[in-house]
Amino acid sequence: MTALLALVKVQIQLYLRNRRAMLINVLVPILIASFFGSLFGGSGSKEAALALPVALVDEDGGELSQRIVRLLAADPVLKAQPLTREQAEPLVRQGKLKAALVFNKGFGDQASQALFGGDKAHAEVLYDPSDNLALGLLRGLLAQYTMQQVMSSSFTGATGQKNLDATLARVENSKDLAPDQRETLKNMFASVRKLQNDFPSAASAASATFATSAASAPEGKNPLLSPPYVLEERGLASGTQGYNGYAHSFAGMGAQFVLFMGVELGVAILLARRSGLWARLRAAPLSRLSLLASHLVSTTLIASCVMAVIMGAGMLIFGFRPSGSVLGLALVILGYGFFTGGFGLFLAAIGRSPEATRGLAVMAALMMVMLGGAWVPSFIFPAWLQDLTLVVPVRWAIDGLDAMTWRGLDFGVAVTAAAVLAAFAVVFAALAWWRFDWRE
Repeated sequence: MTALLALVKVQIQLYLRNRRAMLINVLVPILIASFFGSLFGGSGSKEAALALPVALVDEDGGELSQRIVRLLAADPVLKAQPLTREQAEPLVRQGKLKAALVFNKGFGDQASQALFGGDKAHAEVLYDPSDNLALGLLRGLLAQYTMQQVMSSSFTGATGQKNLDATLARVENSKDLAPDQRETLKNMFASVRKLQNDFPSAASAASATFATSAASAPEGKNPLLSPPYVLEERGLASGTQGYNGYAHSFAGMGAQFVLFMGVELGVAILLARRSGLWARLRAAPLSRLSLLASHLVSTTLIASCVMAVIMGAGMLIFGFRPSGSVLGLALVILGYGFFTGGFGLFLAAIGRSPEATRGLAVMAALMMVMLGGAWVPSFIFPAWLQDLTLVVPVRWAIDGLDAMTWRGLDFGVAVTAAAVLAAFAVVFAALAWWRFDWRE
């Protein structure tokens, strides 16, 4: 028993002496748990809710549509900005906005007239097909605020009187209604008109209550309670296939495991130094530039080929296609391979031992993958985190691959992503050259 306790004590002491391993074992779970907790609700407080960035396009310009736009802009669940259709469409297509709500010309007049008959108004939702949350949210908010404002204008004031008179006339002249239905509707509208004249404040309260019921009523169950508009929903992606979860998943997992190749490059150089292989290479008639460049170029080519095979396998098995530029897709893959090579050289330059370097490098790689949107799409991130993660190279790789596959964006987007990745690679390679210990 004494021997057992002594061995246990020794093992615990050995673990505590390895400060780097202990730090990784404790810090990584804390960081990952904090990250995912912040994404999926946090503590459940209202302040933690994400405000969805959307555009409000008022092509009608009438009083009713302006009131609805003001209510939507003031809603805390939306981060709304007024834009034109020409301004909003490219932002939604690029994923910078979740959706754009468009009030077509004549929306206000038609909505007021369509409440109890007549042609319905028309509105559009242009949405990012990768995020259906915004679509459902805008559906509900549009129904709520439109019904409130239409009911208010239809049952109160001079406009309400005018609408009621017109509706009552349509009911009396309708040939589609049965006599008992016509009589019921006439009595209802007559009662509403009397309530308007005798108790205006009560009419306003009644219209608000009716609006709430109408907004939540199942569509088609009662034509009197159906929304006075037709909502056209259109996903905006330059490609014909729309959002494809497989395309994003293969891009994310490919980026993660290719980045681990960079970690292994750095560890391999450290192992070569420990075994004496590096000293023998230094003794050969090879320049320092040739030694480092050979590792950089070979890792770039291998990483690019592996990434291409991963994406190709996803296309072959699950059928997604590059809706953007095929050349752009290849350029992003090559740029990410170049970054992987530069990252590996940097690790070799700053690492002291293979074991310690591998642990810290894996933690750094996981953080980049997590913040880059490889595990969870970056559009789920809070707005501040979406801006912050633009300094993470993996974010540019994932966005570039998404742009060339399901988003179907043009070649220029790929050039930008590849250029940023190449810039990161050059910086890491330059730091590696500066910090590399050539004495061994």
